[in-house]
Amino acid sequence: MPCINYNDLKYYCTYNPSDVRIENIGPNLAVETYDKEKMNFFYIQFSDDQTFKHFPIEQIVPQEVLQRITSKEVYLIVDNSLEFFLSCADAIYTYIVVKQSIPPEQIIFLSAVPEMINRVKKIASEKNLEEIRVVRFGIFEGTGQDAIRLTENLNFKKRRFERKFLNLNRRWRMHRPLLYTLMKDKNLLDQSYVSFAKSDDNKTWPIVYRQLKNMYSYHKKITRILNKNEDVVNTPDLYLDTEDLVTNRAMHENSIDEYYLKTMFSVVAETTYHENVVFFSEKTFKTIAMKHPFILVTSPNSLKQLREIGYKTFHPMIDESYDTIMDHGDRMIAIVNEIERICNLKEDSLKDWLSSVRTVTEYNYKILKSKQDLRVEMN
Repeated sequence: MPCINYNDLKYYCTYNPSDVRIENIGPNLAVETYDKEKMNFFYIQFSDDQTFKHFPIEQIVPQEVLQRITSKEVYLIVDNSLEFFLSCADAIYTYIVVKQSIPPEQIIFLSAVPEMINRVKKIASEKNLEEIRVVRFGIFEGTGQDAIRLTENLNFKKRRFERKFLNLNRRWRMHRPLLYTLMKDKNLLDQSYVSFAKSDDNKTWPIVYRQLKNMYSYHKKITRILNKNEDVVNTPDLYLDTEDLVTNRAMHENSIDEYYLKTMFSVVAETTYHENVVFFSEKTFKTIAMKHPFILVTSPNSLKQLREIGYKTFHPMIDESYDTIMDHGDRMIAIVNEIERICNLKEDSLKDWLSSVRTVTEYNYKILKSKQDLRVEMN
């Protein structure tokens, strides 16, 4: 069996420095993928750039295996494909390559971030070292494929549109309350199904709203909208299929299916926005699995990256010029304006629109369902 630690896989979690922990995990998509290769490897899943500071690699990997990695008999696979942290590349060089003198070419770094390869190239050049191997790994395409399997019996042709769009939220990342406020300002909420309530980050409307005002004090139009809609802080908790918005729901749950069938399109508030890091989580691929047109509320140039891995987007049926807008406030305004335009389509135009976007949703569904290898070698 190529995976040396197949029966003892671990996830090293250090998001909270006061509560670092090691979780036992079973063989996952990454392990199963590489286990088919003719190569020996030791697999580690880790949370962030502090992991190898708290858990030195020599404490994770047995000394005998480290020696085999150094002698280029074994590869070390470090998997951070669940996250978007560019700084993980720095940590790998600092705590593994340099500190332990591990040959960079023996390290396979799994990431879901397209920009990660440029970060690695920059670090390797600065340190005058070889590049670690970067693989763009579509772990969340895998969860999208799981969603397809779980919804095989759905009849997508029997959609009955009760409202125009679906917007699912869990953690209170700052672009999500901003999006909600701008949609409220344009009276779009009555045309939507939205989930937005207490989550594990313990944020509340009054706290977040003050932060938004400070963050966008430079932007006159956003500031005006925020000042006009201060009553948004009284918004009650918004639930759809569940009142548990603390549990991570990366895996598809059939309880949400009806909301995809009762709406025309999704407004996908992705994980990143202000970070300027392209990152596609399960949110994007669940939408593809449910044959839903979408507007992505995320970092600029994300749609471009989505096309590069084989999917189509919706221009000109959806004005996707928002994807190229770098200013966060201007991009959000463009997004909400497009949501409003689609919601206001009249009967004949709406019929044409639905027919046109269906061609793209069917294409994307087939691409996602048929993907055999979720890896893209970056170097």
